[in-house]
Amino acid sequence: MNLKFEEFQKSNLGLKELDNIRIKSFKKFEIQGFPTKKQEHWKYTDLKNIITNNFQNLQIFNGSKNLVYNNKLIIKNFEHNKIILLNGSFIESSFIYEDEKKIIIKSLKSILENKNDFNKIKEYFDDDQNSMLSLNHALTNDGVVLDIENNYSFNKPLVVYNFFDKTAENKIINNKIFISLGDKSNLCMIDFYRCENNIKYFNNTIHNYTIKKNATLKKYNINDSLDNSYNYNSVKIKSYSNSVFENFLLSLGPNLIKNEIHCNLLENYSSCFINGIMLLDGSQHHELKTNVNHKYENCKSSQLIKSVLLDKSNGTYQGKIYVDKKAQKTNGYQLSKALILSENSAFNSKPELEIYADDVKCSHGSTTGNIDENSIFYLMSRGLTKDQANKMIVEGFLNEVIETITDPNVKILISSLFNERINKVNV
Repeated sequence: MNLKFEEFQKSNLGLKELDNIRIKSFKKFEIQGFPTKKQEHWKYTDLKNIITNNFQNLQIFNGSKNLVYNNKLIIKNFEHNKIILLNGSFIESSFIYEDEKKIIIKSLKSILENKNDFNKIKEYFDDDQNSMLSLNHALTNDGVVLDIENNYSFNKPLVVYNFFDKTAENKIINNKIFISLGDKSNLCMIDFYRCENNIKYFNNTIHNYTIKKNATLKKYNINDSLDNSYNYNSVKIKSYSNSVFENFLLSLGPNLIKNEIHCNLLENYSSCFINGIMLLDGSQHHELKTNVNHKYENCKSSQLIKSVLLDKSNGTYQGKIYVDKKAQKTNGYQLSKALILSENSAFNSKPELEIYADDVKCSHGSTTGNIDENSIFYLMSRGLTKDQANKMIVEGFLNEVIETITDPNVKILISSLFNERINKVNV
């Protein structure tokens, strides 16, 4: 795969310092290339092989000329604020339910064109833990920077729409999303993905969230629409004293998605809750990798991931809890459960604990198997067919995770989308 950086660079000249970062980052990517199984963190997702087999001529996306999105893709009968991204580029925003004086929103493109603004986020271009991050730093065109002032709580959820149209066909799209919550602020947000005409593209996004003291961020990732896309998402969180980060993932739709979540609990009594569902069929390949880093005492984290795999699908959960020597009184919990309903599907689980403090409560667990035959027999004895019994068990198995959603309106929305999807799956 030969990505031609020179063509991108010529059409995106900006700040000299940024150009130097782009060149340096792309050289790092050229040395490493797309990740393979030789790298420990990618041992279950050979991205280089997947891209080679599915893209004959993957090209760098240089931005949309047509900035019109399909309004029919907006969520109906759900009161919400919105940010619209089309092919990774910021199009518009609407905060009709909020005090807009408390909210500052800018396109990343405008930030990258201003030296003073760029200096505020420059540190986020130095992270090169893997080649996908280097590629993103080199090729980022646009995205969103959102700042919420101290003591402000959103009245309605914010939906960040990630739309893709036909101009993204066979392109790799790189963008960034920055969100910062001030002290005692609260935000419920949904990352929502839709593409038109089942086009094939690769989306590489970096999310950076800062949650200040006594603030709460509830983030829901909805990727439920069956499509032909390939995705890598890196989510990084800085969480301060008494803050709360809740993350729920509905991972159902794309051909390929790898979500990485790195949550750093940096001060006293900060909390992180990660819950998710994978319901996969066909040849879908989904992976969730989490790192929850307890850096200070009296912090709490909990993770619950449930997966159901059919046909030739492949799922992976890699979860790690790290406890620093200063992080006494840590409470960390992690559990992965998977049902494999086809002899051709596979699930990989790698739970980890790395603990350097002695006054902690930490546990992890992982189970993988198929549906209990006694449960099927019991339901069939009550008049259900075998297919109905299987479906009821799968629904009950996954609904336990949906019950962890703390926002009632979002729970109704996600339950509706989940039910639509499971009714189309032959369990």
